[in-house]
Amino acid sequence: MHGIAKSLLGLWSAAIVVAGLATEVQAGLTVCNETEQLQSVAIGYEAPGGVWTSEGWWHVDAGDCKLVMARALGRRDFYYRATVAGGGFDGPFAFCTTTDAFTIAGDEDCESRGYERTRFRKVDTGEVADFTLTLVAEGPAPAPRQGADAGKSHSSRPLEVSFPVPRGTLGEPFAQWGVFYGCHTIDGLDYCRFEVEGWRYDAYYGGGTADALLDALQGWPLPLGVELEGDMITYGDITVEVALGRVTEVPGSDAFAAERAALQGTWRSIEDPRSEFRVVGGDVYDYYDGEFIAEQWMTISETCPDAPTDGIGITRMELGTDDYWCVLLGHFGPDFIEFINPGRGNILTYQRID
Repeated sequence: MHGIAKSLLGLWSAAIVVAGLATEVQAGLTVCNETEQLQSVAIGYEAPGGVWTSEGWWHVDAGDCKLVMARALGRRDFYYRATVAGGGFDGPFAFCTTTDAFTIAGDEDCESRGYERTRFRKVDTGEVADFTLTLVAEGPAPAPRQGADAGKSHSSRPLEVSFPVPRGTLGEPFAQWGVFYGCHTIDGLDYCRFEVEGWRYDAYYGGGTADALLDALQGWPLPLGVELEGDMITYGDITVEVALGRVTEVPGSDAFAAERAALQGTWRSIEDPRSEFRVVGGDVYDYYDGEFIAEQWMTISETCPDAPTDGIGITRMELGTDDYWCVLLGHFGPDFIEFINPGRGNILTYQRID
């Protein structure tokens, strides 16, 4: 029996449909490329002795197939990464890789061994001796998965980076859950940002956090529920400068992961096309007629204060004035989003433009 799976390749996600097909195919794992671009493929698997191993790269032309493991599979689960020039790839599991051809034994301490820690997806072969994974194009990426399996490595270990600093040496020590929003450069300062209980936690290069820790965060998926540990250095209105010693992924900890991911990007009002806003992590930038108007900090909660109906609340606090307002999140999809004014009940509809 020969197994087949099709992988829908978008920027962030994959859907797998598995079927059986009796055919004369060489035993092993084959990857076929039904997209219109060259795919660079790496695989991961559990080798004899229980050693998690990754191999790559195989360059599979559009319309072509390549045998990437030329032996009877002997195991049910395999993992793969498929990238195109200038494209991204995400998945809930992680292996070590490098840009050159590689075979890497072990999935831990990738960076300290000179490798990169990158994301893979899993395919269930159904315990057949030979299997074909077919890569096909996908439309706009759906929201990231939630739940107990979201964000786990192939061996059920979450992403983690740790370069401990002596607790309390730079400020008040803390350990809290939050959401990782990525790393940015503003006014020449490089930093990584988190939301913790509505506050902005910023860790700066040169600000007490090891550069290697912040470098490691650059490749993590966004947004991501995490636990962070370190020292609080200074406080502002809604911002805390922190020195981090550890950041650990906590799968399933963000109750609003799907909504948070859906809000990212630039949106244009259907009612007034001159009005636009852009969401980057938890930061919101307002524009009108192409001119920048204001910046707000966005938080998500179970509802809006005094809202007469149920619904997820999206609160935006304007920086510098502390003015804030809350709207209920209505229907949303890859290319549209609705907000409900809880006072008036009117619906505001926006269309994605990036």
